[in-house]
Amino acid sequence: MAATAFPRPVLVSPQSPYIASPAAADRPRGVPAPRMQPGQAPRPQPAAAVRGPGGVRPAAGAAPVRAAAAPRGRVLYQGTEARLMHHAVGSHVVPHRLRVPGTGAVRARLRVLHRGEIALYQISYGAHAELRLDAQAPVYLVHLLHNGGGRLTVDGRDMPLSPVVTGPGQDTVLRFTPETTALVLRIPRRVVDAAIRPYAGALDTDTPLRFEPVLDPANDEVRQWLSLAHSFASMVDSGLLTRSPDTAAHFEQMLVHGLLACQSHSLSGGAAPRGGPVGAPVALRRALAFCEEHASEPISVADIAAASHMSVRTLQEKFRTHLGVTPLAHLRHVRLAGAHADLLAVAEGRSDDTVTGIALRWGFSHLGRFGSLYRAAYGRLPSQTTRMGDVELYAAAGRRQAG
Repeated sequence: MAATAFPRPVLVSPQSPYIASPAAADRPRGVPAPRMQPGQAPRPQPAAAVRGPGGVRPAAGAAPVRAAAAPRGRVLYQGTEARLMHHAVGSHVVPHRLRVPGTGAVRARLRVLHRGEIALYQISYGAHAELRLDAQAPVYLVHLLHNGGGRLTVDGRDMPLSPVVTGPGQDTVLRFTPETTALVLRIPRRVVDAAIRPYAGALDTDTPLRFEPVLDPANDEVRQWLSLAHSFASMVDSGLLTRSPDTAAHFEQMLVHGLLACQSHSLSGGAAPRGGPVGAPVALRRALAFCEEHASEPISVADIAAASHMSVRTLQEKFRTHLGVTPLAHLRHVRLAGAHADLLAVAEGRSDDTVTGIALRWGFSHLGRFGSLYRAAYGRLPSQTTRMGDVELYAAAGRRQAG
């Protein structure tokens, strides 16, 4: 199929409502994004805010969240010019054609929350906007969640804006409303291909893997993956991933492999059976499932190895090769995630549990050690989480969505 030509951006207008993206290179880690020409884009300014009864809230068109809960990250563009927002999204996220009805005025913002092998972006237009994604772009987008309205069409199928995964070879149209703020995970095709290649044999380089678009939270495995993705957003918000590149790399691998395992795709039948990260080591998927199901019990590495029908040495090698961590480190992560969810339930008023009770339930008998591990993972003490006036936007929204 011939590649679609995408000319340079032109100013949007009612007579010429579409603008087309410059092709975005599939940039590896460490390679900077293309810069706008001098004088083309204004310097990013802080979002306008209004003080009201509930604290500081963003101006119209932004996410309804207090300043204390605003995500970390760097603003790539914020302003009222559709062509500059289009250029920023096209360069950093995915090439596309943009249509803004009427006058073409926007109150747009693009923020990058994390950028490594995969990237996390927050996108809003503050106006009705339609994005037709370039089907030839080597990029998968996981539309994790959104505030406000919005719809998405994939190959003619209409669906909510999230949670959905789209990718190369699909005819995808996103429709934003003035109130829409979306959280989008960007995964380059090369990362997906590298993750599945050991298990799928020779890949057809001309035919990209295609996911079933709708991520169904009613499916236990999908719900667990969405919870992991929302935890990733929470950790980004805490600043931990900036301080710990190893943790970031581990999370990225878990997200990519987990998505391939939990979501149906064009190679599901012969590559990655459902039930764990891509794992032709079926035994590794058994080990991960055992950790999830028995995390609150006093299990050992020997127990995990026995449940997965591997020796302890083989188990350790599989974890190190495919996940980059030891079995005990992974089990500790699962337990901390469970404790974090319980602490957030206390903060939201859904539970009257105590920090001590939660720690003991998840296998942390030494409270000082639990406090240190939790702070290293989430950037605050357990007691501080239970006293939060506002739970993080994305963690809370993610649980409501996955539930």
